[in-house]
Order: sequence, then C-alpha cells, then structure tokens
Amino acid sequence: MAMASTQPRPHRFAGRPGGLRQWLAGRLIAWGTALSGRTSQPALAEAPSAPGGRLAKLPPDSGALAPREGSAEPPVLAFCPGLREPLSVEDAVLRRDLSLLKREAADALAALGSAHALVASARLAEVQSLRERLREGEDAGERLMALAGDYQGWQADQVRLFDALALVMRMRVPSGKTFEQVDPGLHAEARRHLESLTVEYQRMLLGEQMGGTTQEN
Repeated sequence: MAMASTQPRPHRFAGRPGGLRQWLAGRLIAWGTALSGRTSQPALAEAPSAPGGRLAKLPPDSGALAPREGSAEPPVLAFCPGLREPLSVEDAVLRRDLSLLKREAADALAALGSAHALVASARLAEVQSLRERLREGEDAGERLMALAGDYQGWQADQVRLFDALALVMRMRVPSGKTFEQVDPGLHAEARRHLESLTVEYQRMLLGEQMGGTTQEN
C-alpha cells in the first residue's frame, strides 16, 4: 500500500539532519522529568580494576547483574513510562526486516488490546454489582451511569485494537527490508519522505503529551 505524500513543515532545524527529531525527543523527556520533580539519578558504579589496568571480571552475583529495579534509570521512566524517548521510525524502517516490523506491531496491539479487555471486564463486573445494589435501594444512580460510560469507552477501544490486530495479522509482507522494495533511483526521494513521516509522528507524540497535560490541569 503506497504511503500518502507528506510535506515536512519548514522549521529552524531544516539544515541539520535529525536535529528536530532529537529536539522533540529531548523536550518530551525534559517535560516528563519536570513533572516527576526528580532530576537527579545515582551515578553508575564503576567496575573494579585488575592489576595492570585491565578490567576485572565481575562475579555472577555482582551488583552489576542485579535486577533492573535496583539499577539507576531516569526517574521519569519510573513514574511516566509513556514518556520514554520515542521510537526512531526512520531507524526501524531502515534497519529492520518487514516481517519483524509486522510482528512487533502485532505484539504491541495484542498486548494493548488484552489490557483493555481486562479493564473492560472488570468495569462490567462493577456495573453489574452496582445494579444489584441499586435494586436493593442504594442511591447509586449517578455512580452507575459514570461507571457504565467508563466501561463503554474501554470496551469500544478494545474492539478497535483487536480489529487493528486482525488487519495486521492478515497482511502479507515480503522478506527483506523496506528499501529492497524501492527502486534504487528513488532511494533519495524515499529517504526524504521517511524523514518527514518520522518528524510528523514525533510532532504528534509531543502534541498528545502536551494535550494530555492541559486536560489534566
């Protein structure tokens, strides 16, 4: 399926390849870090040195091999995991096999759809329980309406996610990478198109994050 043409908007990073993408990613991380209120992180422990200046081999039970919950990572990722640095669409398209891209899309949709299904089922159970209490005379009409609306939202999104999953699973993609399917004479134009799509995706991410913050406030 051919991608619709997308013209990149002029910006002050036009003469610096990847500049806008790096700036957008940095803004997302900085914004999330400001939200968490924690901008410092522990320094990484240095590996012990062996005589002669060589690095000593760490024993299997070394702290360097401890579970990730004990390792240093940006605080924002602990509190706002959705604010991690965005996937580089450009790198993924250039380096990954088409079949791998399809599998990753299917895995993500299956996981997100399943998460929505679990929450939707829990909301439905709550709605049914609240209906019983309403029949017994408890004044819970407003709570029931709010909970029913929440259930419908989760359930509708679940249906869309599994529809998208079915669409991806039915797709047939050739083996090899994307640019193997593009005429070599069109590679330069295709690269520019890919760069504009990457910038547009990161612009959408930034807009979604900022829009979500505005709604919460």
